[in-house]
Amino acid sequence: MVLASALALALPRTPSARAEVAECLVRFAVAGSSGNPEAPTLVCRDGDAACDRDGTENGRCEVDVAVCGGFPPCPPPVPAAMRVRGVGSEALALAVAAMEPASAPACTPPVPTIVERGSAVRRRRIVRVRAVDASRRLQDRDRLRLVCEGPASPRVLIVTSDFETGVLVRAPLSAPRRMQRTTSPIHGDALVRITGDTAFVVNRFLGDNLQVLNDRLGTRVQCSTGIGSNPHDVAVVAPDKAYVTRYDREALWIVDPSVTRCDDFRRGTIDLAALADGDGLPEMSQMAIVGTQLFINLQRLDRRAGFVGTRPSMLAVIDTTTDTVTGAIELAGRNAFADASGIQREPGTGKLLVPQAGSVFRTGDGGIERVDPVALASEGFVVTEDALGGTITDFVVVGPRKGYAIVIDESLRNLVVSFDLQTGVQIARVFASRQFLADVTVAPDGTVWLADRALPRPGIRLFDPVTDAQLTRGVIDTGLPPFSIGFLGGS
Repeated sequence: MVLASALALALPRTPSARAEVAECLVRFAVAGSSGNPEAPTLVCRDGDAACDRDGTENGRCEVDVAVCGGFPPCPPPVPAAMRVRGVGSEALALAVAAMEPASAPACTPPVPTIVERGSAVRRRRIVRVRAVDASRRLQDRDRLRLVCEGPASPRVLIVTSDFETGVLVRAPLSAPRRMQRTTSPIHGDALVRITGDTAFVVNRFLGDNLQVLNDRLGTRVQCSTGIGSNPHDVAVVAPDKAYVTRYDREALWIVDPSVTRCDDFRRGTIDLAALADGDGLPEMSQMAIVGTQLFINLQRLDRRAGFVGTRPSMLAVIDTTTDTVTGAIELAGRNAFADASGIQREPGTGKLLVPQAGSVFRTGDGGIERVDPVALASEGFVVTEDALGGTITDFVVVGPRKGYAIVIDESLRNLVVSFDLQTGVQIARVFASRQFLADVTVAPDGTVWLADRALPRPGIRLFDPVTDAQLTRGVIDTGLPPFSIGFLGGS
């Protein structure tokens, strides 16, 4: 600190009259900072090359900081006399001392400034600068807050909703799992989707937009998918390219989720009307990407006959390099439907597993169908509704041999059953409810999570994937009933 004071431009003594505060003599310049320009904040994740110079997770963040002086309406010359204090002040003071007087705003070169995090999850350090103009009548004090964070621990994101109000909540993956609301308002009919480190909220019927969240789970951008489009899923192929299914329209949208303004959001469209049934709409829903091919399930429900599947469902095949329809795979069943999870990949083979609900009021006309994405052919049902004991509404696979499904039996009970993916037989009835079970999925730690919407105590139930035993006493309270579950972080 002594060196910093000695090397900074000496602050001349001010007259007995108090110098007037001016907010134009000095500022910090740090890429990625936010907040008040006179007191900005940079939050840097250790190892993030966008802000951490060494790009390595090593217990410290090395951030570029510059000091600038002489902004209108403050009078020239610049820089004014400055004093720097706080983290990295010695190097910053040297840079300030080397600044040449100028008649326009000038900045020091970027100075590497280190915030040592060590083993802590988060460390905060402050840099301060004080400047006085040549007449000693004006003074300016600015502060920079630098925050170094460790890698994000795995988190769960849950869309909760009564289908009028939607709330996105989050919690650590490990206990204690106290649910906290995020800052992002969402629609009452929404799904959460995770791609890499990015979370999306698909706001569906009457929401008609896609929300892209930032790493702090605030809304980075929220763009319309067209009035009355009812988006159902998002599939990302590159940081600046994704596809959005629009259930109530005939055209698939190609979008850029990296945009900062919605004017640049839509990149193009792909018309799927030729694959529709007689009402002209294919009812496009969930998607899966295999190599350069995009597979989209088309329910093909006849809206003129009360949304009945009068024709077999299909998988549309899109070449993501040319954005053209290259084929369609007719499925064995009808009404390719899953409320939250959608198309999955079979462990070991990489083949697609597509749920087929058929009629939701009758057991025996659906199941889980296997599709070869290379041969572009259906291999038929690997497990049937008869084996599962009801109409399938959602499912998840936890290994090459085992999966879990939510089914509705003919007495309208909601059941969770485990099944053998290789033999197609039911292993056990895991849970039963007279009310709606919305989503079943597997967490990065292997536990099975169930969204139980049963009133008056809705919430999340956890199960052991080996024994099928429930791991929670009752439910983990989510406030509003849970509908869709996603996980950020972890392997």
